Formats: sequence, structure tokens, C-alpha cells
Amino acid sequence: MSSHTSSFSFFWVLTAFTFFHCSLSNQNSSSIQCIGYEKIALLEFKNDLIDTANRLVSWNRSSQDCCKWYGITCNNLTGHVSEIRLRGPDTMADFDTQEASSLVQRFGGRVNPSLQNLTSLEYLDLSCNDFGGNLVPTYIGSLQNLTYLNLSESRFSGEVPSQLGNLSKLQVLSIRNIYSGDQYVQQVRSLQWLSGLSFLHHLDMSGVPLGDVFDWSQVTRTLLPSTLVELHLSYCGLPPITPTLTVVNLGSLSILDLSYNNFSTNSIPSWITGLHSLVSLNLGFCDFNGPVPAGLMSMTSLTALDLSNNQLTGIQASSNPSTESICHLREIYLSWNKFDGKSLLEVLKSLFECESSKLESLMFASSGLSGNLPLQLGNLKNLVHIDLNRNSISGLIPESLGSLSSLQTLELGANSISGPIPDSIGNLSSLLSMYLPSNSISGPLPESLGRLSALELLDLSYNEINGTLPQSIGQLTKLTKLNIEHNQLTGVVTEDHFANLTSLVSLRGDANMLRLELPPDNWEPPFQLRILALNSWSLGPKFPSWLQNQTNLFILYLGSTGISDNIPSWFWSSFSGLQYLNISDNNLSSVSLNDFLCSKTDVEQKQVIYMNLGNTNLSDVLPDCWTTWGFLNILNFRNNNLTGEIPRSLADSSSLESLNMHNNKLSGELPVNLMNSKSLQIIDLSENELIGDIPISVGGEATVLKILSLRSNKLGGKLPDEICRLDSIQILDLADNNFSGRIPNCFSNFSVMTGKVNPNQKVELAQDEFMGNAWLVMRGRVNGYGSILGLVTYLDLSGNDLYGVIPSEITQLVELRFLNFSGNRLTGTIPEKIGDMKLVELFDLSRNQLDGIIPLSMSKLSFLNSLNLSYNNLTGRIPLSTQLQSFQKSSFVGNQLCGAPVSSRCERQGGTWVGDDGEGGGSDGSDGPDWGLVTSIVIGFVVGFWVVVAPLMGSKLWRTRYYQFLYDIWCKFHGS
Repeated sequence: MSSHTSSFSFFWVLTAFTFFHCSLSNQNSSSIQCIGYEKIALLEFKNDLIDTANRLVSWNRSSQDCCKWYGITCNNLTGHVSEIRLRGPDTMADFDTQEASSLVQRFGGRVNPSLQNLTSLEYLDLSCNDFGGNLVPTYIGSLQNLTYLNLSESRFSGEVPSQLGNLSKLQVLSIRNIYSGDQYVQQVRSLQWLSGLSFLHHLDMSGVPLGDVFDWSQVTRTLLPSTLVELHLSYCGLPPITPTLTVVNLGSLSILDLSYNNFSTNSIPSWITGLHSLVSLNLGFCDFNGPVPAGLMSMTSLTALDLSNNQLTGIQASSNPSTESICHLREIYLSWNKFDGKSLLEVLKSLFECESSKLESLMFASSGLSGNLPLQLGNLKNLVHIDLNRNSISGLIPESLGSLSSLQTLELGANSISGPIPDSIGNLSSLLSMYLPSNSISGPLPESLGRLSALELLDLSYNEINGTLPQSIGQLTKLTKLNIEHNQLTGVVTEDHFANLTSLVSLRGDANMLRLELPPDNWEPPFQLRILALNSWSLGPKFPSWLQNQTNLFILYLGSTGISDNIPSWFWSSFSGLQYLNISDNNLSSVSLNDFLCSKTDVEQKQVIYMNLGNTNLSDVLPDCWTTWGFLNILNFRNNNLTGEIPRSLADSSSLESLNMHNNKLSGELPVNLMNSKSLQIIDLSENELIGDIPISVGGEATVLKILSLRSNKLGGKLPDEICRLDSIQILDLADNNFSGRIPNCFSNFSVMTGKVNPNQKVELAQDEFMGNAWLVMRGRVNGYGSILGLVTYLDLSGNDLYGVIPSEITQLVELRFLNFSGNRLTGTIPEKIGDMKLVELFDLSRNQLDGIIPLSMSKLSFLNSLNLSYNNLTGRIPLSTQLQSFQKSSFVGNQLCGAPVSSRCERQGGTWVGDDGEGGGSDGSDGPDWGLVTSIVIGFVVGFWVVVAPLMGSKLWRTRYYQFLYDIWCKFHGS
């Protein structure tokens, strides 16, 4: 009893002393100022910093108390500087939430050694600055009272100094991305210094290259202290984890981040499941495969699990089934894995059995999931985020989703979901984002969408939604982005649909059949748009006057909207920041291009990057004022009646990447600067009235030209050898002109067509999404190629007056898919190695003067689907192949050929094959069937059946994907 009493008395004495001590220190704190020599040290430290934003203006000699300086805290008892907080703007937040000008708030320069004099310093934060490659100061290791040190994102160079191991009191060390820039990255020589940090509980070395010095056994057993609570080693180039590793010293660890390390091991190591205090685990982007270990899902402490971007195949079944552990999870990130064919219900069966799941984030995007959306999703009452984008999920959206009152994001894009959006979706009162594009959702939109009072983003694009746009959309006061493009919506849209959309900044409605009916002159929208895309709506005939007040627009798409009017004079004054403009497929016949393009505005340079005025009935001379369009990348004036010569200022543009003047009435010669431009990748001047030769300056040293179409002009002369300097060319169309002479024998310089470059590198414009179409003639039909343009390789010299032999070098174009030399005066034989061009799909040498036989190698052209060798002087037998015998006789007519598919059979005469009619037609000289042909056809049929047909019959998944593939191909060739 006495012992208890004495302990109690001591407690009260200690409490009273502490209270008195604190009161005294508070009374004296106002009179205590910083130490003189520490003030001098801080001023010396400032002198070596670059302070562009003048954040340290309070740091000056006239200010007596440095404890009141920006970023400085002093000890209330001693007056010593205890904290320096000079963190710069966060590098990620800069671009998401702050203006770019915030970057100037970062400090630069170097860290002056005067900091060594601040011996009482406990807290030092110099993170998110730019020390421009200066060495990490070694003398920081002498600040032995430091408990917090943060040098992250600070662009130092050199090694992480081992002197940091002297900071024995350090509790938090963050040197994440300390090198921040390839020029500063160096290897770390040793990690032995970590053993001196015995009180460390937070360590972040993410982005520091540790691959050569990191030994899993040593680090986890002897170097890392048992006090460690957080460990971040993302992007460190760590070596593979030893599966048998026994973790000894990480019993307190609650947060472990090893993401973005390519471990290249078979599976997630089981020792991780022994970290019984673990709350958050991030193993994303680590290249693990196999199933998720059952033990990982049984960790009762775990609340956040990120295994995204691996090659995981499922979740391992537990030998002791229990749902208690997985029910504790709040966040599951398993996007970009390989659960091919598994249903969401199968993968998360135990989760759906939880009586009270705490799950808030369910992320399975691009994981190969199939099956329907399970009704049990509605049981996960705490769900805040669902991301199932880019899977193969089908079926209906379940009504039960409407019970998820906490749901903020619903992302089901790029699946095969069908049926209507259920009316219950209107119950999601917390929903901020509903993202459902690229599905097969049909039916009308429910009026209940208007009840989503918190909704900010609604994307229903690329579906099969029909009916009218519900007026209740106008009640979504917080909606910022609305995308309903590429559906089947019809009817009238009025001002009621926009009544309360005061937050709207993006409205995309392309490719519907909607008609906009607004008050004629006095309607003022409640919003200020940045993006407006209403292609294919009915807006005309007048140009919409309500747009005059939409002064923030940077994307304006009004193509094919029935406008038949002049472009208003206020256009550029209202849209001075416009970058993307499409008013194609309207009637602008009364527009003066000089007034529209050359009018002076408040800005010297127009900001437009993409401009499409194609098919607008323009009848004018192309003006010469393109020097004020210094940002223009893509210009499209196709299908108009433009006259005159190509202006010099347009040819001299250093920013232009794509120029489409197809089907106009332009005259004059090809501008020299246009043909050796350093920026142009696409030039389409086909179907004009251009004259003269191709300039010998074509294809200068820096040319990047990939598509050149001069078809159907009045160009002539010889094809210059300099054309072979277009080494990046993948589409060259010079058909239907008056070119003469021989075909240059240097076409093997075309590196794309010869396969010397990666096919995935073809046609990469700065603005690929807005590239538009190239118009190519195939089998007499004009086809527009847009999204798949980068996959096309095309060489067409037909309809000219070329003579001489076909150069054998042409057979080196092994990546070429379309070849047309028809309608010339070519002589000699077809090159013997023509079969090396194994990807050729269209091959046309008709209407020339070629002789000799068809080379046997042509039977190797297995992708050939269009062949025309008609009206030449070819003789002999047509080589046997499944492909060649499948063409019509018309492909070979006008020659002296025999064998299938022509009617005459072949007979041998003097070592050559001739037709049995004596004129070179025929088959093979026998009355019986051509057994070689029959055998080839039978083998082809059998292989085709078992490779294609049988899987289609036996696998629903294969059948669905194959049909989707065919549909995508059809859309690419026939779609808009």
C-alpha cells in the first residue's frame, strides 16, 4: 500500500513540475530570440540559394529575430533554430491543381555548409526543389539532433552520403526521387549506413537506384531497424525477391511499397504474408505471375492491397476457407492482370459472402474478366469506387447498383454490357463520375439521371442508346463533362436541357441525330464551355449566334450540321484561344477566305492547331497569310473549289504536319519548300491541276514525310532519284499524271516499306486523333483511311508513261501491302523474287508490255486478295497455289498463259508450257484433274477448319472476340 502511495505522490510532483516548467517557458518564449551566430548561418545559407519567387524576403540582417523568418521555427526555451521547412511546390500537384507558374517557387542553387552551425536542428525539409545536380551535402550527417529529414524530389546528384548513418535520432528519412532527372542518376555504393538509424520508423528511398547494392536477406535482417513502420522502395530496380526469405526485423511494418520493380519471379513470395502488422501493401507493376496467395487475402490487418499491372491469374483458394480477413479490405487494386475468362463473381466469391464488407475501392480494369455484373455488387454498401473498364463483362447493369449510396465513381467502359441503364441508377446520390463508353447499352436514357445531384462527369459515348435526351439532364448543376457521342439519339434539344448546367465545360455529342432548337437571338447559355463537339447535329442554316459568348472554347466541332451561312465577323475575337476547329461538310460558299483567315486580331499568332474546312463548297483563292498561323499542325481543305497556287507562306510553315488539299482546283507548280519540309508528314494534293516536275529538292536531309499523294494532276517529267530520300515514306501515290522515264532503282531506300523501322512507328502526328483521312484508290474505288492509316503501306505509279523494266530492288519492299504499276509502258519480266513481298494484298501490273513467265515465287503471296496481270505479253503456266487459282480469269486475260484459272490447259513444247489451243492458254496437258491443286485446296480447307472454324464452334469467348475483331475491321474500312 505504501509503495502505491509513494508512486502516486511522485506522479503528482512530476506533473506539477512539468506544469510550472511549461508555464515558465511560455512566459519567456516571447522574449527569446534566435542565436546570433545561427542567424548569420541562415543568411549564408540564403546567399547560395536561388529564390526566384522571393520567398525568403523576410530573411535579412535588419530583421532582428530570425525565429520569425519564413520557414523557420525556434525552440521556445533555448532560442536555437529547431526546424527549417523550405519545401517547394509538389511536383505532381503542380500540373493537377496549380498553375505552371508555381514551378518558379522552387529554390535552386546549393546547400551552404553553414547549416552545420545549426547544431540543435531537429527538422529539415528541402524537398521538391531544384538544386540542379549539386552533390548531396555530406555535412548533413553532422546534424545529430535531426529527427526528420526530407530531400525528396530535389534534383541532387552524386551518392547518397553514408554520413546519414550518423543521424542516430532520425525517425523519418525521405529521399524519394532525390536524383529526379536522368542526367543525375548514379548508383548507390552501400546501404550499411542504414544500420545506424535505430529509431527510424519511416523510410522512403523510391526512385533511388539500389539494384547493385540491395541484398534482401541483409537489408531485412540487419540493416532495417525493428522500429520501422513505413518502407517505400518503389522504382528502385530491386533484384528478384528470394521466395524462401525469412523476414526477421520487420514485425512493426504497417506500410510496404515495392511497386515498379521488375522482380521477374514466378509468384508473390509467401514471406510477405508473415508481416502481421501490415495495413497497406503495394506490389503494383512488379511482373508477378501465378495466383494471388491465399495467405495474402487472409491477413486480418490488411486494408489496402495494390497488385495492379502484374500477370496474376486469379486468387488462390484457401485450404481453410474464411471470409473474415477479406472482409477487412477497404481497397483492392488488381487492374491490368490476366484473369482471362474468369468472372468477377468467381474471383471475389468470398468477398461477396461478407456480412458487412468494408470495401471502398474495387479496381479490376483490363484484367480479362468476363461474365455478368453480379447482383451481389449491391451488397458492398461501402463501395466508393468501381473500375471495371476494358474487360469482357457482358449482360445487364443490375438494379442492385442503385443501393450503393456511397458510390462516387462507376467505370464500366469498353466492355460488352447491353440493355438499358436501370432507373435505380438515379439513387446514387453521391456519384461524381459515371463512365460507361464503348459498350452495347441500348434503350432510352432514364429520367432518373436528373437525380444524380453530385454528378460531375457523364460519359455514355459509343453505345446504342436511342430515344430522346431527357430534359432532366438540365438539373445536374455540378455536371462539368457530358459525352453522348456516337449513339442513336434523336429528337429535339432545347434550352430546358441546359437550364441549370452552370458548371458545364465540355459537351460532346457527335454522331447522333439530334436537332438543336433555341431562341433565335437572345439565348444566353448558363455555362462557359471549353469543348463543344456537335458534329452531325442539326444546327443550321444560320451560324449559331449563342456561341459568341463562349469565349473559353479551345475545341469547336460543328461538322455536318446543316450550316449554310457566312462565318460571323466576331469569330476570332470571341475564340482567340481556339485550338481545334472543325466546320467541315457544311455550305460556306459565301465565305471569303481572305477575311476569315487573314483578319487581324488582338493576338499576333492564332492558337489553332487543327483546322478542318473540308467539303464546304469554298470557291476562293487560297490566301497567303499563313505566317500568323504558327501553331498549325493539321490543315484540311479537301473537296472544295479552291483555285490559284499554293501560297509560299503555307509551304514555308515550320509547324505544319499534315496538309490535305485533295480534290480542289489548285494550279501552278509544286513549291520547292513544301517538298523538302522538315515538319510535314502528310501531303495530299491529289485531284488538282498542278503542273511541272517533282522538284529535285524533294526529300531533304531532315524530311519526315510519310504520306505523299499527288494523284490525278498534270505533273510530268522524270521521277527524280532524289525521291528516294523520302526514307520514311509509307504511302506514295503518283498515279494518273504524265510522268515518263524509268522507275528509279533506289526504292529500297524506303525504310518503312523495307521493314527497316518498327511498323508501330508509322505516322505519329502530334495530333493523331485529328489526323483525318488519306484518300487511296484500290480496285477502282476511292477509300478513306483514318484511324488505321499508320498500318497502310502503298505504292502507286499507275496511269503514267513510265517505261523500261521493273527494278529488281522493288522486291525488297517486304512491308508493302499495295502495289500498282498498271497503265504504263513497262517492259521486261516480273522480278523473279517478287514472292519475297509476302505481305502484298493488292498487286496490279496490268496494261503494260511485260513478257516472260509469272515467277514461281508469286505462289508465296498468301495475303494476296487482288491480282491483275491482264493485258501484257506474259506466257507459260500460271504457278500453282491456293491463292492464285482463286482469282477470276479477268486477272490474267490478254496474255499467253495456261493453267487454272484460265480455260486452256497446258502442254509442253520444247521445254515450255503452252496452251492446248496453240495460243498459250491451257491447264497442264492432261485430261485429268490437277492433283497438286486439289491437294493444296484440301490441305488449306483442313487447316482453315481446325485453326478458325473449330475454335469458333467450341468456344463462346473465341467466337465473341472473333466477331468483335471482324466488326472492328469493317468499321475501320467503312466507318465514318
